[in-house]
Amino acid sequence: MYKDFDSNYSSRNLLELIREGEHENQDFKYKISDSRKIARTISAFSNTSGGRLLVGVRDNGVVAGVKDEDDIYMIENATQIFLSPSVNPEILAHNVDGKVVWEINIPEGSNKPYKVEELDSMTAYYRDQDENFAANAVLIEVWKQEQANRSKRPVEFSDSERKLIDYLKVYPAISTSKAAKVMAIDRRRTVETLARLIRWEVIDWAQDQGKFEYFLD
Repeated sequence: MYKDFDSNYSSRNLLELIREGEHENQDFKYKISDSRKIARTISAFSNTSGGRLLVGVRDNGVVAGVKDEDDIYMIENATQIFLSPSVNPEILAHNVDGKVVWEINIPEGSNKPYKVEELDSMTAYYRDQDENFAANAVLIEVWKQEQANRSKRPVEFSDSERKLIDYLKVYPAISTSKAAKVMAIDRRRTVETLARLIRWEVIDWAQDQGKFEYFLD
């Protein structure tokens, strides 16, 4: 983990970042008190497009500052103990009117999916706007295929892929279980097929209250 506690950016630069508010690539934390919880945010950033944590900033954008380096130790625990594979963020310091704010930069990962060791499972997260969500099997398969540089879109679709595409020309969306029935294949092959079609930009996906659905792109 690269640390540069003596590189204090200007207060103007930090305030410009704060004015952006929380979004897909930025999150405010007043204090880090739970390594597993912050690991979920780091997982989401790593699995999506990277991001920045500003520690010592309240949710409303007010600079509170950090008391000590305990937050850094919590980040180290999160990235090295609760995340698999581990992540090495860059840590920088800002000084605003005597208040220190840690800037934690998490790059997009090159070894997705990054999973958090929960109490009963290993869970990967992704970032949507300013929230973290648990990824499902299809999204995890998309990441795995991307890492493996799987083949690009073919000239012709398979019979099962064509069945799914024809279904989505009539109906607006489909779930994973319904897709398995439409294509008449098992769940594992369904997950792999949905992931391929997402990567080929034939279909897209959306999530609402934990329910994932797929539709023509």
